[in-house]
Amino acid sequence: MNKPKIDTRIQEERLNVLVHNLPSSLLGTIGVGILMFYIVIDTVFRVNALLWIAAVLFLSLLRAIHTYILIRYKKGQYLKDEKYILLGIFLSGPLLASSLLVIFPPNNLTLQVLIFFLLSLMIAGAVSVYSTHITAFLAYTLPIIFSFLYATSSLPDMLALIFIVGLAYYTILLVSMFKVHKSITNFIKTQYLNRDLADNLSSAKEELELSNNELKLENSVRKQTEKRLYHLANYDPLTGLANRQMFKENLKRSIHSSKDNATTLALLFLDLDNFKIINDTLGHAMGDKLLIAAASRLKSLLNDNSSISRLGGDEFVIIMNEIEDGRDVVALADSIIKLLEKPFSFNENEMFIGTSIGISLYPNDTSNTETLLSYADTAMYSAKDKGKNNYQFFSAKMFETIEFRHKVETKLHHAISNNEFRIQYQPKIDTITQSIIGAEALLRWDNEDLGTISPSVFIPIAEESSLINIIGEWVITKVCEDLSYLKNSFSNDLCISVNVSASQILHQNLPLILQKNLNKHSLANTSIELEFTENMLIKQGQKTLQVLETLDQMGINLSIDDFGTGYSSLSYLKTLPIHTLKIDKSLIADTPHCEGDCAIAKTIISLAHNLNLTVVAEGVETAEQLNFLRSNGCHIIQGFYFHKP
Repeated sequence: MNKPKIDTRIQEERLNVLVHNLPSSLLGTIGVGILMFYIVIDTVFRVNALLWIAAVLFLSLLRAIHTYILIRYKKGQYLKDEKYILLGIFLSGPLLASSLLVIFPPNNLTLQVLIFFLLSLMIAGAVSVYSTHITAFLAYTLPIIFSFLYATSSLPDMLALIFIVGLAYYTILLVSMFKVHKSITNFIKTQYLNRDLADNLSSAKEELELSNNELKLENSVRKQTEKRLYHLANYDPLTGLANRQMFKENLKRSIHSSKDNATTLALLFLDLDNFKIINDTLGHAMGDKLLIAAASRLKSLLNDNSSISRLGGDEFVIIMNEIEDGRDVVALADSIIKLLEKPFSFNENEMFIGTSIGISLYPNDTSNTETLLSYADTAMYSAKDKGKNNYQFFSAKMFETIEFRHKVETKLHHAISNNEFRIQYQPKIDTITQSIIGAEALLRWDNEDLGTISPSVFIPIAEESSLINIIGEWVITKVCEDLSYLKNSFSNDLCISVNVSASQILHQNLPLILQKNLNKHSLANTSIELEFTENMLIKQGQKTLQVLETLDQMGINLSIDDFGTGYSSLSYLKTLPIHTLKIDKSLIADTPHCEGDCAIAKTIISLAHNLNLTVVAEGVETAEQLNFLRSNGCHIIQGFYFHKP
């Protein structure tokens, strides 16, 4: 920061001395004013004396307030207030001088001499008070001197002679004042020059220290930046866990240590169950909160010999070092499953997830880092296939399942372009007229290398790989093409049921796809019925409800497939725009011989009728089953008794 010029600083210093001398000047003015008022009050016109002393005291009060503000708040920064300071001094001088006109006692030589003496004291006092500021000295004393000159015309010769001698003394005093002022100014200037020289030396030292500190700061910032970059490169920004890169380094170190110490190491590969559904329905922000909470729970289970990393998405991996007993691994896996089964609550949202865990061991399974992770991943998929929310240790037999799964997914990508899909139709029969009133579209896949693959195999794989959206649109397109042909052989009221997945509702504009294909083939909207599984409907949220309501408004029939096999919450039957219930074939197979299945079937039929819903029975294969259903009010059936697909 640059300093002000030397002349400015000298001026500031003179003002600083002046301001700090003002309190003594004000006290002297007030004291002399009161004394003069006291000695003349009985010899002059009283009103004049009162007005004069009031003016002196009022002006002194204003100057005192101003001086207090300057000293209290401005603290040496007086240049902007210099004109107001001089104004106060200038007004005080004439006000004191006016005493020779306003309260000067006539015909009382003693009092007149006393007033001259008191005013002379004020002039003498001004020498010390205003010595650093000539202008202030002149503004204060000259009005008094001029009043003296005026008063000499009425004074006796001897008193006038004394005053003239005093005036000469004032002149000498004034000349001395100029010399003293110059000396003070030079002294202050020399002092500032010496101070500037010292400051320059100090500044040079400070600049050297500053440069040194800047180098230290740069080095510190560089180290902090390196730490941040290291953290970004090796840790997951969402959960704070080690990322894939750090996991690989940790695994290498753990395997090296395990090899040196001849100990066993376990790798637990975790994938959260149902996380994708929560992320899609409640949004990514809620999904992130769930991941953070799940990571926190997992960390709470680990000791110093274990570490956890997030590989990405909802995948986590735990390294267990120095395993003494395989039961320790099982205990940790059980603890993880139990802890993640507990509900997660965020505001008003309560979520339930589970986890599938795959476990591989070093050196029992392999000594290769990448292979060890691959084995744990394979075991995790085996846990998924066994119903999720469980753990599986890697075994060689798992390879066959994983390799087959991989082949299926690879072939699925080319199934449509290779014209490998076909649709079979399972007719729906009116039990009264025994005529075909509709059908269910069943997707079939024949691959040259893999042969005929069951939908129960390839549909789950398609759903997990998001191929289900492409396949689902192909099915709708194909069914509408077939309907345009079939309606020439059957009535125009023929309705085809198409199975729809959760992904098609969440990630496709399903109503638009349906309407486009129906319009293309001039089909009524009632020609298509969409079937949803019971569990899928229960798990979905507001977006699913909005899509279902749109489909209902379009005139598309909506059916619940496999009713009675899920964890039903019957309240959804009154909140969702459902038109049909389909009794699962597992509940029909043992009718009419199994009392339990008969009771369930009768209950579903009665429930459907009470809710004004159509009821369809699947898997009817015998005349006994047909008669049982018909006698209990179920008039639409599917099954081999009448037709195979």
